[in-house]
Amino acid sequence: MIGLGAASGIYAGLTWKRLKRGRLLWVCAVLLALPVVGAGGLVAAGHWGRGLFDEVLELYFRFLVPFVPALLASPVIAEEIENKTYTFVFARPAPRSALVLGKFVAVVLPAAAATVISIALVWLLAMIRFPGDMGDNLGHLAQAEAAAVLGTFAFAALASALGSLFTRHPFAAVVGYLLLIEAGLGSAPIVLNLLSMSWHLRNLAELPLAEVSFMALHVPAWISATIVLAVSGACLGGAAMAVSGSEYNGR
Repeated sequence: MIGLGAASGIYAGLTWKRLKRGRLLWVCAVLLALPVVGAGGLVAAGHWGRGLFDEVLELYFRFLVPFVPALLASPVIAEEIENKTYTFVFARPAPRSALVLGKFVAVVLPAAAATVISIALVWLLAMIRFPGDMGDNLGHLAQAEAAAVLGTFAFAALASALGSLFTRHPFAAVVGYLLLIEAGLGSAPIVLNLLSMSWHLRNLAELPLAEVSFMALHVPAWISATIVLAVSGACLGGAAMAVSGSEYNGR
């Protein structure tokens, strides 16, 4: 019996090879390049500074940070069923949960790295006109990058969980969650906002948060980080348990 760590490493390597041969990585790279191109156009039009950086960050935390990991991580089981390889994979002398953990690692590392690079390029473009402001805004960049990495981890874990439960249409299930919960609750009264991971990530990145006139609620950053980490761990653990205890049929 292969241990969980060793088996996860093997699955991570196999998943990374599959990703490199496919098109999803290129699609995600194009998506993450769009804000950089847009920021360059805005700079050319006379916009700059932290205001420009925060405006572009809204695109990351409302769309790219949730969507890119969902695109890569949701087919955790569906692709094995689609390719008729699930029987071979599950017959190996390794814990089934290693499949989820390995695929999760293979998705999170490149997605997080690409997101960090993309945000850093936008920040450089926003600050390039007045380089003296870079030092004053370096802490804000660090918080935004940390929130983006945490968001990549969280939404990849969520996509893995939903992909393990809804194997026929995993990406549709994840998009449904993003539209109903993340986008829907994200614009709801502020108490319901707290159920949205995107709200907590924007709070960590120090982005402006909408407040209801009759209630102003301020959540410390460490509480937002704790909530996102707890939800991420629960999703990843749930995905591992779902795969370990389920039987899958070919189509």
